[in-house]
Order: sequence, then structure tokens, then C-alpha cells
Amino acid sequence: MAEEKATKRRPKAWQAAVALLVCAGVVTTVALVAGSAGAAEPYDFNGDGKPDLTVGVPGDTVGGHPRAGSVIVANGTSTGPASTATRFNQATTGVGGDPEDDDSFGQSVASCDFDSNGYADLAVSSPLEAVGTTEGAGMLTVFYGQSGGLSGSSSETFDEDTANYPGSVAKDEVFAYSLAAGDVNGDGYCDLAIGQPLDNAGGQSNAGTIKLMYGTSTGLNAADTVQIDQNTTNVPGVPEAEDRFGEQVAVADVNGDGVGDLITATVGEQISGGSDRGSLHILYGPIDNGTPASGGYIDSGNVTGIGEFAGSALVVGHFDDDEYADVAVGVSDEEVGTKGAAGRLAVFYGGAQGLSANSRVKLFDQDTPGISGAPESEDYFAASLAAGDFDGDGTDDLVVGMRSEAIGSATGSGASMILFGNATGGITTKGALWIDQDTTGVPGTVAEADHFGWTVGALDTDGNGRVEPLVGAPGNAAGTVTILHVKPGTLESATAKAESDFGWAAGSDGDAFGIALAH
Repeated sequence: MAEEKATKRRPKAWQAAVALLVCAGVVTTVALVAGSAGAAEPYDFNGDGKPDLTVGVPGDTVGGHPRAGSVIVANGTSTGPASTATRFNQATTGVGGDPEDDDSFGQSVASCDFDSNGYADLAVSSPLEAVGTTEGAGMLTVFYGQSGGLSGSSSETFDEDTANYPGSVAKDEVFAYSLAAGDVNGDGYCDLAIGQPLDNAGGQSNAGTIKLMYGTSTGLNAADTVQIDQNTTNVPGVPEAEDRFGEQVAVADVNGDGVGDLITATVGEQISGGSDRGSLHILYGPIDNGTPASGGYIDSGNVTGIGEFAGSALVVGHFDDDEYADVAVGVSDEEVGTKGAAGRLAVFYGGAQGLSANSRVKLFDQDTPGISGAPESEDYFAASLAAGDFDGDGTDDLVVGMRSEAIGSATGSGASMILFGNATGGITTKGALWIDQDTTGVPGTVAEADHFGWTVGALDTDGNGRVEPLVGAPGNAAGTVTILHVKPGTLESATAKAESDFGWAAGSDGDAFGIALAH
């Protein structure tokens, strides 16, 4: 069965909910561009210089409501995440809304210092939240950091029924489906991009929109929010049914002008003249009042090998030693050889002209020399992506999720790959590492439907300047997150964390602990 994509129906289990809401690579991409000198690094909620591990638990039962959802935050320490954590959900004092069945609070997270006060803030999505009697309308919760970290009393909520907020509430339009943060107008404040791929635009169902919330000295607010879609000036194309503009979003300076650019994967866009689906829209900053300075477009029909839902995952990084950010794109449904949905990764390198179909691009799959395994149907290679400088050499590296890779006879057990960047060549297979639960030094046991690598993340969990790859296995009982320390060719250590490792009960199957991770 091909990967289940965003459609207007209600999930019946965490697998269905997650297939509907593939925000992993997503979707939660953060790039601090031209930020204030006083701004905190993402996920450093208490301003101590150490990022705090943030894990979404969208399947968590809250107040008797299955899949109402939570987020767990563990303070960073010099030895990694603290052994205790705080759980936030809609039953937390001060947090807006109420726990309800299938809200999926914590399905996606993003962090940046939106008010530039020295404490990072946290945006949390509840894309299946009912607003009034409208199911699946979606809600966003923003927690503002302070010296003591996050609390419900310093949070606020937004939806399309919020006064002065653009758009209108409608059934199963999943507001806050995807999130990304960065400064797109060059004013020194971090902004929040909110993808809503099932939104109506120009009268077309599921055409998709992006809400852009501008950061200010008082944080995010409805009055400083605009809507962007394919009817917006300087945005290429026109809204069409099932385009799903905004399914994945990221912010990075791909043309090196010092201002963040907004990249969005429009995964359902049908490419004229063939069966290819999927495109990238590059909206170049400054984006003032919702209008990009200019727009770029890459369709999958013009890049050989990425024609099947191009953009199912999206992440940005500096994979070589130049001033231009690069964009890694997952095409997890791509056929490789004769194997349907084996999956492929495309890495586009930024330049003075930004990104285009003529940009330098490198493709990777399990037929690529240096990558372990072999293409198999429904492996979904590159279904999730995250980037960071894992080996401390000054260039970013990639962790690539293969959520349904079979290990032996254990179908759906899952795996991940680490691909390293370098100053002159960018991402290569030199020193590549294959990681699964049968890898020496990795905790756990290979089991069917663990989905190790369904979600991947990246965070400097011990504050030492080297970022750690994170691998989520939401099907491993109640879910686990494995924190890796790596360098080319070497797995230095691996530590698995579950809810019980942070002072909470073990949780239940279906919690999907680890389905949302920091990028």
C-alpha cells in the first residue's frame, strides 16, 4: 500500500493519525537568520545555554480522552536531558482549550525566540482539534520561555476563529499541520510559518495555505499574522484542488542575502504532461506583509528521480562550506528500480540565485554506493529528515528515517541512516552509518511495527556544541527516542529514552512518544 497521505478523514489509531500528519521532517524546521543578539537558541526555554529535549506524545490519553495528546520537556544538562520532565497538555493550568478525543496535541513542534527576550519559545500543534463543533479544524499553542522554563501560565492559543486571525474554521482543514520558524522579514525577530495543506484557497479544496505569524517584542499575535497561498503576489502558480501547498515548510537563507526564505513542499501538485506529483515553492525574503520579494519554483517533472510526492519531508542545513543554505527533500514514495515506495532523498544546494531545477542536486537511495541495504517496496527511505552538525566539523549532516524498513523478517521495524556533510562536497556517503535496533550498541530489540526512524530529529542535548541525531520509534510499545552520538564511520553511543525515563508512568501502546522531535 502506498504511503497514506493527508485526506479528510478521521484517524482510528496512532498509525492512521501519524500517516495523516507526517510533520516529522518536517515540518518543524528552524533557522535563526539575522536574529537579535539577545535571542536564545531554539529549545533553550530557560536561557541556560543548553537546549531542552522536547518530545511530542500526540497519542497520550488525557483526562480519559484517547489521543488528546501531550508534550514532554526535559531540561538540558551537561550530560544530556534531565531525568525528570514536565508534561504539558490541554489539562495543564493556563493552557487554552480542553483535552478531547483525537486532538493530537503535540503532533508537531517548533521553537524559536519569537520575542527575542533571551528565552526560546515553543509552538505546539493540535491539528485535529475541534473548534466549537467543527472537527479537525486545528489549533496552535505557543508557550513563552522564561527563567524557570515553560509553564501553562505563559501560553496562548490561536485558531482560525481567533479575532483578527486570517482564514475561517472548517472541518478537517488541520490548521497547524506543519510548523517552521525563522526571520523572514529581516527585523531581528523570529517568525512562525504554519502550514495548512488541506485549507481551501481560491475556492479549491485542499489547495493549501500558509499562515505567517510575525515575531514582535511581545511575541506572536493575531494582528501580525497574514495568509499566503498561490494567489499571493510573487508566489508561483495558482491554487488547485489537492495541491496541498504548505504540507512541509522550512525557513533558511538559500540565496545568501542575510534574510530568511520560506520553502514549502506542495506535495500534491500534479505536473502537467506526466504522472509526476510534487513541487517546491521558494518564497524569497524579505517577506513583508505576506508578500515575498520574489518567488521560485521547482517541479518534480524537471528533476529526474523525484516524481512521486516530492517533498514528503523537508529540512534545511549548511551541508558544505559556503554562505548559502541547502535544502534536503524526501521523496519517500518514489519507486526505485521496480520497488514501489522504496524512497529517495534529493539534496539541493543553495547559491546566489537561490534554488532552481538547475541548482546542484544530489540524489541518494538504497541503490546508491555506500548506502546499506537495498530498495524494497514500502521502505519509505527519507520519509523523515533532520539536520545538524553531528561530528563538530562545522558543516551540517543528515539523519534519514526509513520508517518501514524490514530488519530480517520483522516488517516495519524501521531504520535510519546518518549521512555526513563536508566543506567541499556537501552530503556524501563517506562514513555513512546505518542504525537500527539490531546495531551493536543500540538499545532495544528489533520488532515488527516498531517504526524506528518514523520520525528523526536533531538537538544538542548536552550543550557541548555538537548536535545529536534523534530517532523516534513511536510503535515501540508506548514509543521511544534514541539519542545518538556519532562521527563518520563510528557510532560513539546510543541511549534510548521512554516516558518512564523521565519520571512518568510507562505509558500505553498508541501514545506515539517520539513522533514529534526537535529539529
